[in-house]
Amino acid sequence: METPSKDQYLATRTAVMGNLERIDPISYEKTRNYLHGSVTWMSPYVTHGIISTSEIAETVLETHDSRSCYQLMYELGWREYFHQIWQANENRIFSDLKHAQTDIHDRGIPQAILSADTTIHVLDTALQNLFENGLIHNHARMWIAGVVCNTAHRAWYQPARWMHYHLLDGDLASNTLSWQWIAGSFSNKKYIANQQNLNKYSGTEQQGTFLDCSYETLSMLATPEVLRQSAEAVFIEQVGFGNTTTSRVNKEIKGKAALRSIWNLDPDWKPDIKNHLVFVDVDWLKQWPMSSNRWLFIMHWATQCNASVLVASLDQLKAASEEISWVRKDYPACNAWPGDVEPRNWLYDSTEENFTRLPSFSRFWKKARKRLPI
Repeated sequence: METPSKDQYLATRTAVMGNLERIDPISYEKTRNYLHGSVTWMSPYVTHGIISTSEIAETVLETHDSRSCYQLMYELGWREYFHQIWQANENRIFSDLKHAQTDIHDRGIPQAILSADTTIHVLDTALQNLFENGLIHNHARMWIAGVVCNTAHRAWYQPARWMHYHLLDGDLASNTLSWQWIAGSFSNKKYIANQQNLNKYSGTEQQGTFLDCSYETLSMLATPEVLRQSAEAVFIEQVGFGNTTTSRVNKEIKGKAALRSIWNLDPDWKPDIKNHLVFVDVDWLKQWPMSSNRWLFIMHWATQCNASVLVASLDQLKAASEEISWVRKDYPACNAWPGDVEPRNWLYDSTEENFTRLPSFSRFWKKARKRLPI
């Protein structure tokens, strides 16, 4: 399957649900690791709460044998596992979580990554598509993170923040903890891939690159010349992008109102409430800026929700909320927001698990799968 364009995501929820119904879990299981395989490309919708992992599971299980859905449910499990870790550990996930990352030579980002000029064709193509459309196959993400952290020997945090900036599906839990998993700070082994692996799953035949060697050689490789120069990522300020306000709540909003985050853009949420506001904390945005592609996506879906968008400080929101009874969904980045909190709709309810102890995914999955008919 070809990578979609960013414009294809400016859709309606009805269209999204139609795409969801066309997922083929059998083809997904067989080909998901290939760059042109049968992946769903639904993650931007999940990240922004337009659909939920529960809806994906329920829809696919309605029309497919449960055994054929195992791999898809397993991958949804990774997303929820990462979010349960974030929910329990909050901002701890933004530093080395299980182990200190080792063998770091630099805390910047290789210039070759920022300019999509690594000399490895499949990586450069994937990077160019990330910059243009905000989309990248999961296997290509792993290759890039592995090259940055374990071949170029860079600390994971700044590259993870850079990738989050560009991604339409930039999910703080999944992106951050995936980079840590690659770097070995949230796993017991660093991830590397050689050119043979890249060629197999991308359909390319490139040879003679800095990855064209055995895994044993690759694990001992000095930083290749093309990756030695570091640079700072450029984040273009997008505060006030589109039809946003910067310091006020609509004076007509009184009584009960729906307070949305950019992670809750489901048009079907709270249809009985008249006033909907998407709030973007300007202080959060300075820490986690987003590309123009991401803002176009957010503004489109805010419109689908009949919601206005406010980019302001949390203090400004609270000061303007004296006559408003907000209701919002639970989400770790919104813990300090005002309002009555509606619980999240977990696919795998793991309330008995202590995620501050950082259980392994295998332990989580062993318990979670029992709650599904698979």
